[in-house]
Amino acid sequence: MFARMKTLSMVLCLVVVCLTLSATAMASDSDKKTIITTNQPLEIPGKVVLPAGKYVMKLVDLPSSRNVVQLFNADETKLYATVMGIPAYSSETPEKPEIRLYETEKDAPYAIREWFYPGSNYGIEFPTSGSAGDHASTYASDSAVKSIVERNLEKHHLTPENGAKIRVAVDDRIITLSGTVPSLKLMREAEEQARHAGKGVLVENHLSVADARKSDDQLAKEVSHALRMYPRYDIFDWIEGTVHNGVVTLAGAVREPYRKSDYARLVEEVAGVKQIENEVRVLPLSTFDDQIRYAAYRAIYRDPQFRTYLIGPNPPIHIVVENGKVTLKGMVATPMEKQLAEMKVRSGVMAFDVNNDLQVEKKLG
Repeated sequence: MFARMKTLSMVLCLVVVCLTLSATAMASDSDKKTIITTNQPLEIPGKVVLPAGKYVMKLVDLPSSRNVVQLFNADETKLYATVMGIPAYSSETPEKPEIRLYETEKDAPYAIREWFYPGSNYGIEFPTSGSAGDHASTYASDSAVKSIVERNLEKHHLTPENGAKIRVAVDDRIITLSGTVPSLKLMREAEEQARHAGKGVLVENHLSVADARKSDDQLAKEVSHALRMYPRYDIFDWIEGTVHNGVVTLAGAVREPYRKSDYARLVEEVAGVKQIENEVRVLPLSTFDDQIRYAAYRAIYRDPQFRTYLIGPNPPIHIVVENGKVTLKGMVATPMEKQLAEMKVRSGVMAFDVNNDLQVEKKLG
């Protein structure tokens, strides 16, 4: 079996899954030049995988550090990597160059961990990146990819304890996710973490949102609350929608394209929402429409009848302007306020038309 760390002394032929690696020290103590010969792919820092062949490894002559290592091809015409190493210590003084390898999964390339030069107890450790365990190399087996995906999901709390019951299967580097998650947001996050497992992987997302045992009315209230909490939701945008069997359909109009996406992401966070149909329109850019917006705002909210509506964070009367036409959306307390708001806009704003879609709040009892 391949132990947690292998030591390869020179000229040694150690066969582990047909691996043959040898290293030869050159007569140069200044740069400790070492020639490496391998018959299998070898991974070096920077996630660079070298094919089988002959390579040169040596120290960079820097006055400030003796821990910088460069790796070249055999004739030193191509530089593969420059690595800032970490000082390492060995209790035994090697008589020949010694290279130690990281443990790897089956079918994955061996990765250099430490390098010791003959006659010295001090060598160089090659660090791995902080996310190295979150990615699989091109040579990683399906089982290794599966382990990395599961580890990534756990690190991002996509676990059964948090309501994410995800099954992972990998076949020929095609990752299949199945099971249930609490929300569409977590479904998207699970797919992202699977894609991060390595280059060249494909992801098939068969996840679904778990039944949150909420009625459509309950979901509608939670969706409305999430949208109202959006800090950029102002009186010149309007979002409305419906909920049917857990499917949310968003409608309305916004002035900025990114807001359309932002509203959908907010709804994705609501547990129990199974699908989103985003039919929100992005209003055209228009200086003329902007002038109408602010004129309508002044006409309505400077009137004493409506000033109290400005106290709250989200005034109830929304002003949607498109191609010179004004549509009033939202809710007012009385039919008189509905009529007054329309009259203020018609008399104080140079708009082509005014459409009054304001709703009157229903009185209880």
